[in-house]
Amino acid sequence: MARSQCKFFGIGMGLVLAGSILTCCLLPLGARGQTTPVDTVRQLRDVNVKARRVTVPLRTMADGTRRWSLSSMHELPQILGNTDVLHMAEMLPGVQTTSEYDSGIHIWGCDNAHNEVSIDGTVLYGVQHLFGLFSVFNGAHFEAFTFAPTASLAGSGNHLGGLLCMESFQQVPAHATGEVSVGPISSQVTWRLPLGVHTALFASVRESYLNLFYSSLLEFDDEQLRYSFGDYNLTLLHVPSERDRLRFHFYAGHDHAGFDANFYQAKTKLTWGNIMASVDYRHVFGEYTIWKQSISLSHFSNCLRLNQQELELELPSNVLDIGYHSQLEWQRWRFGIDASFQRLRPQSPTLNGTFHNDEEAVALQQVQQVNVHAAYSLPLTNRLLLTPAWKSVLFADDNHQLHFLPAPSLTLEWESPMMGIWNLHYAWQQQPLFQTGMTSLGLPVEFWFAAGKYSSPQYAHHISLSHKLITGDWELSTSLYYKRLFNQVEYVGNIFDFINTNYRLEHSLLRGEGENYGINVMLARRTGPVTGWVSYSYGRSTRWFDNSLYKGRYPSNHERPHELNAVINCRLSKHWSVGGTFVYSSGTPYTPLEYIYLINHTLLVQQGRHNSGRLNAYRRLDVSVNYDFKHTERYEYGLNFSLYNALGLTNELYYRLRVYDNAFSYRSKGFIIDRLPSVSFYYKWK
Repeated sequence: MARSQCKFFGIGMGLVLAGSILTCCLLPLGARGQTTPVDTVRQLRDVNVKARRVTVPLRTMADGTRRWSLSSMHELPQILGNTDVLHMAEMLPGVQTTSEYDSGIHIWGCDNAHNEVSIDGTVLYGVQHLFGLFSVFNGAHFEAFTFAPTASLAGSGNHLGGLLCMESFQQVPAHATGEVSVGPISSQVTWRLPLGVHTALFASVRESYLNLFYSSLLEFDDEQLRYSFGDYNLTLLHVPSERDRLRFHFYAGHDHAGFDANFYQAKTKLTWGNIMASVDYRHVFGEYTIWKQSISLSHFSNCLRLNQQELELELPSNVLDIGYHSQLEWQRWRFGIDASFQRLRPQSPTLNGTFHNDEEAVALQQVQQVNVHAAYSLPLTNRLLLTPAWKSVLFADDNHQLHFLPAPSLTLEWESPMMGIWNLHYAWQQQPLFQTGMTSLGLPVEFWFAAGKYSSPQYAHHISLSHKLITGDWELSTSLYYKRLFNQVEYVGNIFDFINTNYRLEHSLLRGEGENYGINVMLARRTGPVTGWVSYSYGRSTRWFDNSLYKGRYPSNHERPHELNAVINCRLSKHWSVGGTFVYSSGTPYTPLEYIYLINHTLLVQQGRHNSGRLNAYRRLDVSVNYDFKHTERYEYGLNFSLYNALGLTNELYYRLRVYDNAFSYRSKGFIIDRLPSVSFYYKWK
């Protein structure tokens, strides 16, 4: 409850209590405890308590953790009929904006693979559709979305970056509800059906038909792209009593893409997708004791297939994760144990044709992790809270060696009525799994592998200072952070390595260290017809590796030192509402070419210093307008009009070297479409 609400509520309760005492004092002594005569009754006037309702769907904690209610997601700008959760998370301070052709979330300077992205705690290993424009999550299927800038809580998994968790509904609806959305590239439907007093079924389906309407827009130069995707969610909720809750989750998603390059007489097929299933159970023993446990299975696979004349190349990879999680909350204590088994197949090329095909198969990796963790909240004073936490990670690698990985953390929180809430946090974080690959363009050429044969487990030391202050309708939050990373890995190979050399994964990996630091500021308006926020972030993310070709420090591939984000949502009338997002950020680094020669149809290229160049600044404005034809307590329907990159600004995304019949060009490339308009129809029954 907000402070203003608590204040008004306290005044109202004080008046009611004073009136009760006054009434009691006015009674005759002999009448107390007896039936009150009519002529002794004193009627108090009604007490009206007024407070402005918080309408912004985003809630911020002192440590930077934010919870986003998804009930109003459709009022925010959409991309081709989809309001994506992770795309909107990029508008939060400290989360670096990813441009088109770039998939992933970079939190406080960390790589995308450093994050824990889950559905109610079950990790997914691939959550982006093509180009990174939207994720695999259908927001209508979930109740809320939790974002934490650091996944160092005692109960979280082993990751160096942030935490992003989709939260399912926890209560059985009183009656059937749902919603339908029909857009230009995909349609989706969600049902929330009570199956009695204690049980409910939540189901959602999203399927695309991009090739039907946008095939001409997916052709650029002489290359034609074909693409489709689908997402399917199922949640069965059983609440037999106020103390018990049982949930079953299932998710499946797929992406299929085809790419024809007529000039090179090449055809490429790409497939990737997730399958996830879990069962979780919660039991409340008493007012201060809660026990949670779950079992889960998560599988992600991808494959690239290239056919060019007499050459056939295939690059498959996958990861399987089976886990058990148990956590007990008792008063100020929190205990838990997590056990997981991972089977990973790093990218394993198979090559057939006139080229050599003596590639050495990449062996499967089978590893295990066991986490034992505990935390205690210790109030030092009525305004000062100390929370020490300890996590012990036992990791068995693919070489049958056991690693003990300590991961302690310490949080100090101080609350002041005038100065807000301050949070100082330190964590030693561990992560035995890695993700890397040739590119981050949203294509299935990145893969996972485990520490052991190829690298030692990565770890980081993290310290941050966060602050939150609420005054009236406004909320101000700031954070400072520093993170030192060890045993970092970067992939330096390319597709020609599979064709021209005897491929060895260990020869394509650089090992080194990293450093992230920065400051984030966000000012949000919480109440009224106009809500939203504006944020500014300054952050540096550098890496350095022990390699003769990559000496010295250089910025990470995703670094954007300066970033300004703005989000606004406004209800104009009963029928009209508008929303908009704006981002301005520094360009990402790239490796320029020093010289290019074409001699006798042979291309000679010399690359410059790694990541020594930087693209121009990135700017984008997205706008959205909703018109509600009908809006009642039981249902609503209307149209959404959205425009992606409304200003039509051309943003540099990468540099491309293109070879023609007897010439070549080297220039920057932008998104294939200047503006992306969309119109979608939505219907909700409540």
